[in-house]
Amino acid sequence: MASPTIPSSNVDSSTPNIVQARLPKLSPEFISQHYPSEVKLLHVHLVHRHGERTPASHRFPSISPRYWNFCAQGNRLHADFAKAVKVYSPNSETDKDGNNYRQWHSYMFKSDNPTNASIFLKENLSKAHGNDKSQFTSDTCGFGQLSDVGRRSLTALGAHMRALYTDALGFLPAVPRPGDNNGPTEDFYLRTTSFSRTFESLQHTLGGMYPNLPANSPLFRINARPMSSENLYPAYHCKISGWFHTEGTMESIKLFAEDYAALHKDILQIPSLREPFEAELKRGATHAAYFVLDTVTSMRSHGLPLPKEIDDELIARVSNMSAVEYLHPPVRSTKRARMQIGPLAREFTHTVVSAVEADRGIVTGKQRPPKMSIYSGHDSTIGPLLAIFGDDLAGSPLLATSATPMWPPFASSVRIELLKDSVSPYPTIQPSWAGDVSINSVDMSTIPHDERIRPLNVPDSLYRWAPRQANNASDVPFNPRATHDYYVRIWYNDRSVQLPACRDPGAHHTKLGPSVCTLDGFFKQIARFVPSESEFSQEYLALTNTKGKLSE
Repeated sequence: MASPTIPSSNVDSSTPNIVQARLPKLSPEFISQHYPSEVKLLHVHLVHRHGERTPASHRFPSISPRYWNFCAQGNRLHADFAKAVKVYSPNSETDKDGNNYRQWHSYMFKSDNPTNASIFLKENLSKAHGNDKSQFTSDTCGFGQLSDVGRRSLTALGAHMRALYTDALGFLPAVPRPGDNNGPTEDFYLRTTSFSRTFESLQHTLGGMYPNLPANSPLFRINARPMSSENLYPAYHCKISGWFHTEGTMESIKLFAEDYAALHKDILQIPSLREPFEAELKRGATHAAYFVLDTVTSMRSHGLPLPKEIDDELIARVSNMSAVEYLHPPVRSTKRARMQIGPLAREFTHTVVSAVEADRGIVTGKQRPPKMSIYSGHDSTIGPLLAIFGDDLAGSPLLATSATPMWPPFASSVRIELLKDSVSPYPTIQPSWAGDVSINSVDMSTIPHDERIRPLNVPDSLYRWAPRQANNASDVPFNPRATHDYYVRIWYNDRSVQLPACRDPGAHHTKLGPSVCTLDGFFKQIARFVPSESEFSQEYLALTNTKGKLSE
């Protein structure tokens, strides 16, 4: 890959913030180290968490403000959008007791509104706040709303993607290219959950990638699904999945019982947290640590003062126990990971396969995958992905003691890069997990998922290919070396992720090291976590019959 002049990076060079997502600093040295000239980029998946927001709910009024006035730009954009679709309503109203509340679009689809009423979610802000001096203004945010701070973070993420993939590598076009008949650009596949904060985060990511586009630029097609069919996060809204999730949380808490109890004890020593935290414990909450994390990280992200007892060490501990509550279950259980993130991983696999086939000239035109797929999701998207990638910080015993917060910060991102290198020598050592040709070519659905070496939706044709017989794959013998020009690298924020299956000397790039998996190494890592559609249905039915209880 060429290495032209590198534009200045968006990385904040100041003292790292414990709740801030970091991006790698771009430089000519970084580009030459990670993107040498013999390596070609074929496709990029970018999965990001939404930007900084206000707390999802209001649980600690003694330390947090009554009114979060960080949404000046957001409220103006929100109002413009509401007017455009003819659902505009005044920014503030008063309830029967004279309390102000914020009206805003919390969800894109009316069916996803948990109040089953108006698409506007009304948040009562009348709780006692002691000496709080905040006032209700046109800048006031609703709870869970993307703030102007979050908008800046996602714009910076988009600008970083442009600096890397457009300016430095020339992979993405400088201006989006129109699709057929001057339709929406086909350079990108764009997905968001139905939450306003993820939709708006995606908008700002694109704004950072393509600032100041002229009015006649091609449109971006953004895909969204109702909550009932979403796979960018576990189906917490479903009763069966809720039981399933709660069971996993309780089991994980038991594994870290001493650390969890020590954290509870220390939190109860902080006067400003004691009363609301005790209330959560008394009602049997299984996510008590997360409720604290949700408020303190939002406050820290927006520069609001915290009690002196809530320092970086305590925030890291709260973060790590929140990871125990939410993110550790899929690390500990393959079946939990399959149910929580398996369908999304199946989509990623399909796109990777399509990109390889496009590179081979097998698929053309509209069948060709886009250059980049961007998914705007949540912490509950990033965490399970890190779990199936075997990331060290996703839920190992380090959880209890790490000074690095395990919880994905706002604007965190995971990138999956599909690479091609036909020049560098391929590993000559066979990976320890690889079978012989007969095992490689067998129907993977007949093999227990823990023993599979590739996901079920990787077709045999990927291995029955020769350049001169591309259109007659059935006549080509199965060749386990057919994918040897292709590699996958995964980034999490500012660092590359070493997948366990790729640490084997026979499963990674001979020059770039364990962080660059062979395509087969990547397939091996995720194979057991990717159920077919029929397997997923069967496993979900089994959960229904056991009311969410899992038998491994």
